[in-house]
Amino acid sequence: MRIRDIRKNLRITQAELGSRIGLPQSEISRIECGHRTLSVPRLYSIAAALAVHPAALLDEPPSPASPSERLAA
Repeated sequence: MRIRDIRKNLRITQAELGSRIGLPQSEISRIECGHRTLSVPRLYSIAAALAVHPAALLDEPPSPASPSERLAA
């Protein structure tokens, strides 16, 4: 998940994010560390609090294909 990266880029603390979605800072930490799984509604609430699309939280964006990979496709 990319929650930590996005949150830090926005200069939002774990406590502030937690306050926005009704969770304690410790729970945000567990989510960011991968110790907690997210329900779809919770994913959407975090995305809304960070003003991003929920898919942006799921994984790294794909890297651009190299020219040889594009030709092979």
